[in-house]
Amino acid sequence: MSKEIYHGWHVELVPEATGYSFQCWLPSDRLAVSDRHTYPTLESARFAAQTRADLEAVRWALKHCYANYIQGNLNSDEYSTLEGLIVGVLTREKTSQLLVG
Repeated sequence: MSKEIYHGWHVELVPEATGYSFQCWLPSDRLAVSDRHTYPTLESARFAAQTRADLEAVRWALKHCYANYIQGNLNSDEYSTLEGLIVGVLTREKTSQLLVG
C-alpha cells in the first residue's frame, strides 16, 4: 500500500489481486472517494486518483462560487470568469501531466 499527498488530498494506492485501486480524502474529512475500479498498474491508479481529487476540488470550488453568485456576492460576469479560471487551471495541469507522464 502506498500513501501520498496530492494537492492537499491524501491518496492511498491499494494493491489488489488484479492491479491497484485508490481512495482519496481530505485531512479534515473522514469520507473517502474512489471510483471502485481496479487499474492494471500503479501509475494508472495514481493518475485516476489524482484526476478524482481534481474533480472533487473543482466540484467544491464551483459550488462555492455558485453559492456566492446566488447570494449576490458575485455578478454573472465575475461568476463566469471564476468558473472559467477554475476549470481552465485544472484542465491545463492535467493536460500537462498527460504530456509529461
